[in-house]
Amino acid sequence: MKKQIYSMSGTLSKGFVGQIAYTVCLDRTYHTLDAGLSFDKRTLPEITQEVKDEVRQQVKELYGGEFKTEEELTDACSSMKTEIQLLVHMNDEFIGGIHRQLTDRHMIISRDHATEGGLPQAEISGVIKIIVLVFNVLQDDTHYTVTLSVDDEETA
Repeated sequence: MKKQIYSMSGTLSKGFVGQIAYTVCLDRTYHTLDAGLSFDKRTLPEITQEVKDEVRQQVKELYGGEFKTEEELTDACSSMKTEIQLLVHMNDEFIGGIHRQLTDRHMIISRDHATEGGLPQAEISGVIKIIVLVFNVLQDDTHYTVTLSVDDEETA
């Protein structure tokens, strides 16, 4: 039976890029680990003239370029998204990463199975390090939550 053993939430500011790491020491050996990440405000609520002006200016400053048409600019603004990923290490060894484009994701790892991006593990024990990789945040006050759940049966 799965039980949540850790949950941490935070708030990100517009434009934040970086890594946030959480470390959890497991109290015993488990069969299955479920590392979860959820966040809100993935896209902009609307494409305003202010947003278009900001994107136009950034493209000019960063790349020395311009949009050829207003439609190209609108398409670029519409495709922008907050990008947050999750990596998991166990005892300083990489055991998985979630790169799916969802605002609610779970990576489940056990002896016989791992969701895409994960590596099956003979046992789940020791120190779990969860790294939240933030590549882009579109809006202020973007909330995220990291959870760690395990089965509650001890292995032999």
